[in-house]
Amino acid sequence: MRHMIEFGSFLFGLSFSILVYFRSIRTAELPFWKKIFYFLITLIGITGMLFLSGVLIAHTLRKLQLL
Repeated sequence: MRHMIEFGSFLFGLSFSILVYFRSIRTAELPFWKKIFYFLITLIGITGMLFLSGVLIAHTLRKLQLL
């Protein structure tokens, strides 16, 4: 169950990062290299933060012996 929470939060973060790219970064009037840079920063930031949240939630539930 713990791995499902972690994997689900990772997939949610990844899909949200891709959504941000298609909705805002791709449509911006920026040079190509700047779009790639912004995409990598948002990919690492959003995906990493949501994955970390999933890990902390799974760890807390495990500690409370709910998993």
